[in-house]
Amino acid sequence: MQPQTDQNGGCLEAFGRGSLFALLLIVLPLFLVLRYRTEIEARLSGLSEMPVFQQLTDEFKTGADLAGSTFAAELRKFYADSTLRVPSELYRKGKATYWQREQVEAQLRAKLGRRFQANALRYLDYVERYREFAELEMQRSKIPASITLAQGILETNAGQSILATQGNNHFGIKCRARPGFRRDGVIDDRDFTAHSLAVDCMQMHDDYAWDRFEVYPSARESFRRHSLLLQDRRYGWMLREYEVGNIYQIKKTIFGHDQVPYYAAWCVGLKQSGYATARLYAEKLTMIIETYQLWKIDYEAVSR
Repeated sequence: MQPQTDQNGGCLEAFGRGSLFALLLIVLPLFLVLRYRTEIEARLSGLSEMPVFQQLTDEFKTGADLAGSTFAAELRKFYADSTLRVPSELYRKGKATYWQREQVEAQLRAKLGRRFQANALRYLDYVERYREFAELEMQRSKIPASITLAQGILETNAGQSILATQGNNHFGIKCRARPGFRRDGVIDDRDFTAHSLAVDCMQMHDDYAWDRFEVYPSARESFRRHSLLLQDRRYGWMLREYEVGNIYQIKKTIFGHDQVPYYAAWCVGLKQSGYATARLYAEKLTMIIETYQLWKIDYEAVSR
C-alpha cells in the first residue's frame, strides 16, 4: 500500500506545481492587463503620447482648482439664472481673458512632438472658429462649452469630416428611423425624420449602411441641436449632477481616478449614457479638454 500513497502524494504535488505554473502564466498576466488596461489601451491608441496623459494618470486636478472661492459668486449666479441670454454681437465684449490661443499654442509647441503639431493647430483653429457658439449654448443650456467643443473636435476631426463639411453636422446626430422600417424591406428617405432645425438627412455608414444623419443650414443650428439633445432625459441628468468648477465622485474610473473635475464626469456620463460606442470615448474627450485647456473657456462663459 505504500507505493500507492507515494503515487497520490506525487499527483498532488504535481497538481500544486501545475496550479502555480498556471497562476504565473495566466492569472498574473490577466491581473496585470486588467490593472493597467487604461495605460495599455492609451499606448495602443496613441493617447499616452499626448502631453497631459501622465499628469492625468498621476494627479487629476487641472481645471477644478481655478474655480475655488474666486468663482463661487459667479457660479451661484450662473446656475440661478435660468433665462440668461447673451446677444452674439455683444458677446465678445466681455471678460474673455482666461483662454488665450497664443499661450496654449506656445505650451503645446514645447511639449508636443513634431508629428502632433499640425493636428494641434487644426484643433486650435476649430476652437477659435466655434467657441462663440459653444459659449452661447452654455449660457442658454448650462452645458459646459468645453464638452461641446471637445465633442465637436472628436466627432468631426476638427471640422474636416464629410458630415461637417457637407452637412454642417458637428456632433454625429442621426435622423430618427421609423420604428420597424427594416421589416418591410424598404429603406428610403421616407423612413427617416429630422429635427426641425435640420433641413435634410444624408446617408453615411455608421452602425449600419443605411444610417442617415441630420443636415443643417449652418454650423450654428448644429450647436443648438446638440444642446437640445443633451438636455433631454437620456443625458439631461448630468446638468443636475455636474456643475462647473466642482470635483465629483464617479462610479466608473477614468485614468485610474474616481474623483474628477466636472468635465471629466461629463465625459464619462456621455459614454455611459450611450452617446458613442467607442471604448475610449470618455478618455479622448477628457484628453482634448485637458490638452487644449478648454475648461478655461467654461470659466470665461460663467464670468461674463
